[in-house]
Amino acid sequence: MIKCWIHAIAGRVLSIVLVSWFLPADCIAAQPNKVRISYSSRSNSNTPFVIALNKGFFGEEEMDVELIQVNPRLGATAVLNGDLDFTTTFGTTLRGIISGFPIKFVAVAVKKSEHFLLVRPEIKEIRDLSGKKLGVATLFGSDQRAAEEMIRGKGFAPNLMKPIALGESPVRAQALRAGLVDAISISSPFDLSLKSEGFRVLAGPEDVQIALPTSGLAVANRVLQQNSQLVKRAVRALMKSHRYVFENKKEVVPQMIRYLEQTPEVAERSYELLVTSLSRNGEITDQEWDILTEKKKTVDDVRDFSILREVQKEVKIK
Repeated sequence: MIKCWIHAIAGRVLSIVLVSWFLPADCIAAQPNKVRISYSSRSNSNTPFVIALNKGFFGEEEMDVELIQVNPRLGATAVLNGDLDFTTTFGTTLRGIISGFPIKFVAVAVKKSEHFLLVRPEIKEIRDLSGKKLGVATLFGSDQRAAEEMIRGKGFAPNLMKPIALGESPVRAQALRAGLVDAISISSPFDLSLKSEGFRVLAGPEDVQIALPTSGLAVANRVLQQNSQLVKRAVRALMKSHRYVFENKKEVVPQMIRYLEQTPEVAERSYELLVTSLSRNGEITDQEWDILTEKKKTVDDVRDFSILREVQKEVKIK
């Protein structure tokens, strides 16, 4: 009995081996790669990645993608450790690269800030912010940089405020409601809900005069060197998503409604903000990188667009 059972098992194993021998190599390799991509908070900046997932662009590239919300301070470290394959977090990741992290951006998603400066009702003018508390996601992150640029654009010195790290958008909004901070930098649709509650909008994206990306695609240098095909598939999926966002408003708005539980009216406005901020080709200029890094690193230290430019030709994006 035992002998027959052993023969049966051996026969099954042999049949599996024979099948694997005679299957084409591309069939064996067609299993989707598990890929983990982090984002900082639920916001419109993540829309290209959500669309790439929901519309199957990652799937077309044989990627089984999991989008994971991770504290922006931890995203770059997790990429270095191999716990994540990519991070979309921009500001904190760029700061890590400047400090020496062997990571590069291989694409830029949202290249222009979508943030609004919301303040408590008793604050009437920008100069009233002197000595006040500014709630930010993380110190020196994208939303703090956006706040500083908006404040500076209004002729006020941002260093006269005290930044306090609070976390993602809903937490910052609640801190403003509770009076724990006097101002926050926050993106749509949270600005509309706060405005309807009586909070004031002192500045917006139009007050930011420089390119200020809020999301991109960053990867460890070792992955870029050792697994460039994985990077290329991820970049290609993202560029397909960018094109889809620009060309399919009627399909994208419902996705934004579901993703952030927005009303149709709010989602329409969010879409218009997104298409004015989204990079069509996944790039910003070298001069814009120099401004962002304050020339503490060379452009080649912080980004590698060689794969992106191959993808641009393949999918016909200029």
